Amino acid sequence: MGKLYDSLLSGTSGRTGRIVVANVFGHEFTKIRPRKRTSPPTIKQKLIQDRMKDCATFMQSYRGYACNYFGNRIGMKSSYNLAMTNLMNNFNIDFVASTVTVNYPGILFSKGSLLSPVSNPLALPTATTLEVSWQDNSGTNVERQQDQAQILIAAEDDINTTFIENAAVRMDASYTVNLPVHLQGKTLHVWMAFKNQDETNASNSLYLGSI
Repeated sequence: MGKLYDSLLSGTSGRTGRIVVANVFGHEFTKIRPRKRTSPPTIKQKLIQDRMKDCATFMQSYRGYACNYFGNRIGMKSSYNLAMTNLMNNFNIDFVASTVTVNYPGILFSKGSLLSPVSNPLALPTATTLEVSWQDNSGTNVERQQDQAQILIAAEDDINTTFIENAAVRMDASYTVNLPVHLQGKTLHVWMAFKNQDETNASNSLYLGSI
């Protein structure tokens, strides 16, 4: 892939042969459009493709949040790219067993410099409710007291996730989730993070464990 220093985009549209000109975050690049595959993927290639699809599905519920609150752009890598990299690093491929195993504790859905949550143990008061609680570590800082809690839930062996945005504020110290039917009776993995009221910063997400 080549980088352009004198724009080719002005007066140019579409593509010429297999050469594609793209503008990415204000930088122009040329690249060769890959040929369409005519043979089925190998087992290894299929596992890599499946991992990518699983990661995209896992992030679907909180993709909009991650695009805004997963760290800062690093070079050509957007917040979305960084969040996807984190997922792919924690969807571990075993090429011998031909499986993809999720490392739930390693997953982050939020990255930032805001004060991180301090969690309490998860609880299931009833078969249909999940209680997420945390310590109000805001002290006397009124702004931190009003930070908004973000909660992510994933069921064991289910790639789809449930994201609850702005569930409560830090000073509430707890939130009760009414579990939809598809999450009831299953092992649940739970994460949380905080976002400030003016939506300019967020905390690192914290894996609260499974229940």
